[in-house]
Amino acid sequence: MSPSPTVQQSQATLAKFATLDPPPISTTEEREQTQTALLALAQVTDYQMFGILAETCDQAIAALTAYTQAFSYEMPTSWQPITGPTYLKFNPNLDSCYTDDYVGNHRGVLISFQSESEEIINQTYGHFPLDLFSEA
Repeated sequence: MSPSPTVQQSQATLAKFATLDPPPISTTEEREQTQTALLALAQVTDYQMFGILAETCDQAIAALTAYTQAFSYEMPTSWQPITGPTYLKFNPNLDSCYTDDYVGNHRGVLISFQSESEEIINQTYGHFPLDLFSEA
């Protein structure tokens, strides 16, 4: 297993995901590098918040399930199921999960890294694929 990337290496890997329309992840290597960079930043920040834009609420919940497992969070136990395109926001620090109708065209997961100290990381990256952490 290769050593964990530094914070700077992780931020460099994720820089292309700090835009409104990031490029797709097209190779297994890119997928693994992205996963590793996200989890490395999670280790140095206090917590993360997840915003999921999906075609259906079930698709949003499936993505949240995979991401919470990868980031070692407990899956929330309640949310308001909705019909149609869905925006789901999960804040594990407050143990809150919110769903709403979503009228935009974007799909994917936004991850906001939160740190108590401003010298650390307070940055949002995404949109990541809904299935980035799903078993293939």
